[in-house]
Amino acid sequence: MSEPVQAIDFRFRPVGARSWTRDTTYHYLERMNLQPCPSFEAESMELMFDEMAEANIELGVIGVPGPTSDRGLDPTSADDILDIVAAHPDRFIGFGSVEPTDVAAAVTRIGELADAGLRGVTIDPSTAAVSRRFDDKALYPLFDEASARGLVVTTTMSSLLGPYMDDCLPEYADRVATDFPDLTVVIQHGGWPYVMEAIGAAYKQPNIYVVAGQYIHYGFPGSEHYITAVRHLLQDQMLFGSVYPNCGPLSDLRQIVSSWELPAAVERKYLRENAERVLGL
Repeated sequence: MSEPVQAIDFRFRPVGARSWTRDTTYHYLERMNLQPCPSFEAESMELMFDEMAEANIELGVIGVPGPTSDRGLDPTSADDILDIVAAHPDRFIGFGSVEPTDVAAAVTRIGELADAGLRGVTIDPSTAAVSRRFDDKALYPLFDEASARGLVVTTTMSSLLGPYMDDCLPEYADRVATDFPDLTVVIQHGGWPYVMEAIGAAYKQPNIYVVAGQYIHYGFPGSEHYITAVRHLLQDQMLFGSVYPNCGPLSDLRQIVSSWELPAAVERKYLRENAERVLGL
């Protein structure tokens, strides 16, 4: 019997980092009928590392939504993420984020994040002080800078971001990927509920990757389409992300992935190899 894959978790907020307030995290765990991870309840970094080891998660990519004052969101700053990565460089890879309302300032900040050693940047214009679509041409200097600096760009697209449902249409990522063919774009939250559109955008664009997170693992409507995409046409472009702490026990997640009975080579891609390629590891 082969050894379990040592996974790279592409959507991880360790103890000390966050996307949501604790109350909002509990709210969404309840809506998904999930029990919180013990390490989240105890706010214990040591217990979290134990849970990661039990689930064979070697690395976590720390990424949070862009800076915002929107409902329930409380994203950790890039400076705090840098501190966590510096304290645990063998366990975490850091992505920063920018508030894109002031485009010139955001371009400067992207350069600073790259100089600090972060591997990517989150750009979530829909929840910024001035709400824009991801493909707004005013934001193109940000994509220029990220591409020039070799940074991965992630954007959070689902009904939980907003303020409106059409803010998360994957076609916006398609347009950016078309205009910046050398830029890697990662759709966090899988574009849910626009599942087929996200799959279609990634199938068209080899520089688009999809982290479906809870929407693939916990039986959301459309999860079967994500699983089919992992198994077949997007086996090189789907990335495993637990969305810790917005998940059940990490070891349960590995059992869920195992239950799909993917070919071993495809499971390795989903859990690790695709992330290695995106991150240049």
